[in-house]
Amino acid sequence: MKKPWLIFAGLCAVVLAIVMICVIFGSYTSMLRSKNRVHAGKDLMITACGNQLDQIPDLLSLASGTDAAPIVSRIHDAMEQIQTLLIRFQPPDTPLDPNLVSLFEQTQSRLAEDLDILARDIGTSHPRVQELTDLYLNTIYAAGRYNKEVTYFHSRKKVFPGMFTAKWFHLDDLHFPLIDITCFEPWGLK
Repeated sequence: MKKPWLIFAGLCAVVLAIVMICVIFGSYTSMLRSKNRVHAGKDLMITACGNQLDQIPDLLSLASGTDAAPIVSRIHDAMEQIQTLLIRFQPPDTPLDPNLVSLFEQTQSRLAEDLDILARDIGTSHPRVQELTDLYLNTIYAAGRYNKEVTYFHSRKKVFPGMFTAKWFHLDDLHFPLIDITCFEPWGLK
């Protein structure tokens, strides 16, 4: 008489173990996919920012006069600094360094302000200005996508079962910084 209950309890234990294993490994693979999407978003942002930087010299060639010389010089300095930062952002499967992100945001903000001044001098309806505006909007979109993936990854670490999975597989040590989208303003947004 006790034997059917033991068989039932054993089957329930096996089913519960299978369900728990599926939940744990499902959560683990979900977190790995999320981490990979963060890295893909980072690569997309780096590529978009690089494309934007590649087109700025074409716009600078339109600047003329001694009034534009200081702005052009500042733009060149900012471009060099951003290119150096993008190279340091390149290593795959590593989170961005928060200090470098802060420096990137400051430099990008200065670049955006100087480009906005230059674009107003050239004329905002000029085709080169419009082309660079589109590239800037692509960069903003890429940075927003990166931020969305980072937010999702960090939220997965806070809810069940991700909080346990992250701790067991040491994914809770990963911290991806957000990019402040306002560093791209006012360029392309006015």
